[in-house]
Amino acid sequence: MTAHGLPRHILLATDLTPSSDRAFDRAVALAGQWRATLTVVHVIPSAAARPWGIEQRIKNAETELGRLVTDLGATPSPPTKIERQLLVGDPAARTIEFAEKIGADLIITGPARQRVFGDTLLGSTAARIVQRAFVPVLAVRRRPLGPYRSVIAATDFSAVATTALLRARAMFPAAALTAVAVPVVAPDWTGPEADKPLDEVVAGARDEAIAAVKQDLADLVARVAKASPDAPMIATAIVEGTPPVALASYVETAWPDLLVCGTHGRTGREGRGGAGSEGVGSVAEALLSTLPCDVLVAPDTA
Repeated sequence: MTAHGLPRHILLATDLTPSSDRAFDRAVALAGQWRATLTVVHVIPSAAARPWGIEQRIKNAETELGRLVTDLGATPSPPTKIERQLLVGDPAARTIEFAEKIGADLIITGPARQRVFGDTLLGSTAARIVQRAFVPVLAVRRRPLGPYRSVIAATDFSAVATTALLRARAMFPAAALTAVAVPVVAPDWTGPEADKPLDEVVAGARDEAIAAVKQDLADLVARVAKASPDAPMIATAIVEGTPPVALASYVETAWPDLLVCGTHGRTGREGRGGAGSEGVGSVAEALLSTLPCDVLVAPDTA
């Protein structure tokens, strides 16, 4: 990242399918806007690398990557530098490995998808990249029609969520930014509350949770204003329900260009998260694979 919080080296992970043009167009636009280097990477899955077909697959991929780079000649604000790389292996693992090797500070992919195989729900390459990445990952779903104008940041007021919001403000300072929180209602059925009607206890817990979230949002707005005094004041919203459902419902109503959230990165450095754990939070994973807008996920290590 530059001193202003803007990425200086973007890695675009593309599968070279027709739908990947959306992520490519967004990557080119952001690299040009930020005057960043753009590296376009395609990984041929090792499972598909049969000896009698791998040479042709590599040749075809090299041709397609070359076409993408050549077509940038007509771009109004091209990246300061564009490179391309073809790899063979596990797409998520090789992408992360290469991102670390070149010092990329933002990874852009197509949207995360899930597919059912028998009774098993399998995550997409984009989701697996997010699970392992140490830098923010932008999953592009919509066709870019200009800069991001409306950004929603999902927050639980944790350090990682706040860092993700501040990063979004630095990357997209002109966008309308809304911090959205979901109150956690946890009724206490013991002590003085034990003899009260259930509805009364739940209502009291809800009021307390909403009041606490309102104060936390006010504190967050003040912190963001201090960090970015020249940027527009952020708005706030409170939505109720389980986080994935409540946030998805809010997105469908507000229809933002981008949703930002934080998640825990892969463990293994400094012993974070418990031995062998490298899963993203369930909320971030659900949002990544189901929302109709682009999603930026920032790990706590970014």
